[in-house]
Amino acid sequence: MEKIKIGITHGDINGVGYELILKTFEAEEMTSICTPVIYGSPKTATYHRKALECQTNFQVVDSAEQAKHNSVNMVNCFGEEELKIDLGQATEEAGKAARISLDCALADLKEGKLDALVTAPLNNSTICQENGETFKGQTAYIEQQLGEDRKSLKIFVSNNLRIALATDKMPVSEIPAHINKESIAEKLVILHNTLKRDFFIDNPRIAVLALNPHAEGKEEQEVIAPVVDELFKRGVRCVGPYAAEEFFGAGNHHRFDAILAMYYDQGVSAFKAWLMDEGVNYTAGLSVLRTAPAMGVSYDMAGKNKVDEQAFRQAIYTAVDMAHNRARFDQERSNPLKRLYFEKRDDSDKLKLNQDEEKQ
Repeated sequence: MEKIKIGITHGDINGVGYELILKTFEAEEMTSICTPVIYGSPKTATYHRKALECQTNFQVVDSAEQAKHNSVNMVNCFGEEELKIDLGQATEEAGKAARISLDCALADLKEGKLDALVTAPLNNSTICQENGETFKGQTAYIEQQLGEDRKSLKIFVSNNLRIALATDKMPVSEIPAHINKESIAEKLVILHNTLKRDFFIDNPRIAVLALNPHAEGKEEQEVIAPVVDELFKRGVRCVGPYAAEEFFGAGNHHRFDAILAMYYDQGVSAFKAWLMDEGVNYTAGLSVLRTAPAMGVSYDMAGKNKVDEQAFRQAIYTAVDMAHNRARFDQERSNPLKRLYFEKRDDSDKLKLNQDEEKQ
């Protein structure tokens, strides 16, 4: 397989996006494992590079197809336009620049010019959509822009710890309304298939957390437990529901390949308590691959050269691994062997390559 081509958005130009990108690719070995294509502004990147006293060099290319191996490539999404930089400030101009970068990268991703996408952090509140709708985050936006009849699943990943979310960010009072048999079953099937195809785990084990303390609410009895039992019978190795406090407190997360949490804070709080500096947000369930560092724009640290780029580096590694795993999984199943049947007729055995076809 050729070297993986990774599209990278620059995120909020007033935040830590460029610092994460430039410091990650300051290590020369990074371009040996992938071909990075940054969608951004060369002038803005140069400004950040000087402010950080960073040695990362990049070359401007007209398109992803022109990206050169063993180099850091940048597609100029802004021409000669000067982007106003206000480090540490949430501005509408920064939001517009973040969306343009994301749109350009998504266009190439949909056309197959990229193998995966890694997004730098942005500020949802600064982004105005052309249709006037509220920007609900990069995951939801990517799902919408792809126009696929698929639902995504947010998974926080670090090494062997994978925590997926049955519901995303919302007021606590609204969570129970989103916990129903259809949605839980959908998330569990996506998680199961993702573990097999993108993480290349043959027979994954999934723990399902309860919604209520001590797993004693009606949601556990009437919704979660019946879905878990039904899917287990259909070959999805899921068990639960477990009370979150007891589950994590006893270290049971080490016994499973993934965990499905019922709401954002339940899963993410536990994840970041252990792995804040190297966590990755992986968008599962879509036809394309997308990862992001599990961190925000960090305005308070912008331009101060104090950000640890490990999470962004891990997002690159994860994207590369997922691309390889998915290609390997698909290749192994591209030409399956036909089932063989032996049928007794008279005194001879007849080998039939496809019993159903012969009956037609």
